[in-house]
Amino acid sequence: MSELLSQDESACARCELSLTRTQVVIGRGSVDAEVMFIGEAPGRNEDLQGRGFTGAAGQRFDRILEILGLERDGIWLCNAVRCRPSIAGKRNRPPKPLEIAACRHWLKSDLDRVRPRLIVTLGRVAFESVTGMEWRAERRSTLYEAQEFKIPVFALYHPAYLIYRRDLVGTYHQDLEALRAAMRSLRISVGNMSHGDAAFN
Repeated sequence: MSELLSQDESACARCELSLTRTQVVIGRGSVDAEVMFIGEAPGRNEDLQGRGFTGAAGQRFDRILEILGLERDGIWLCNAVRCRPSIAGKRNRPPKPLEIAACRHWLKSDLDRVRPRLIVTLGRVAFESVTGMEWRAERRSTLYEAQEFKIPVFALYHPAYLIYRRDLVGTYHQDLEALRAAMRSLRISVGNMSHGDAAFN
């Protein structure tokens, strides 16, 4: 596994989240990754452990990778915002526009160095940060091009939806089928698709 952590990134003070974080949650994975997954922001577990997508959402994310025939060591995984946004350190909150803007420097740095063939955004913040387009549910499951980076973008719901919105499990499987088709169109290898609600339990 390769990690890109510069001294500047680990000590970043571009916004007020630097005052409340435990640590910067950096991007991780392979610098030669063909697929980059971008989440929204670290939660409590990620802030404590310094790794993206741990806990319950991380279990769903690992299952998504399994369905796609991918592994964490073979992708690049990062967040649009690298420090945890919280309310008094107790409850997660969505990042503010100024926090997203301040952190975009690090997102661009990851994209410039890894240069993936496909970006998969997980949730509203990631999609809007990469594309500059307003998030709407109907933008899911379709290939776009991030004009700034000239890289195809595919939007998914955040994996946390699979915890709180069990009614979306079937929709998520359909979206993953569409993602697999998009990967094949870009000549990125995929594994065998598995089905069933139990896949995300």
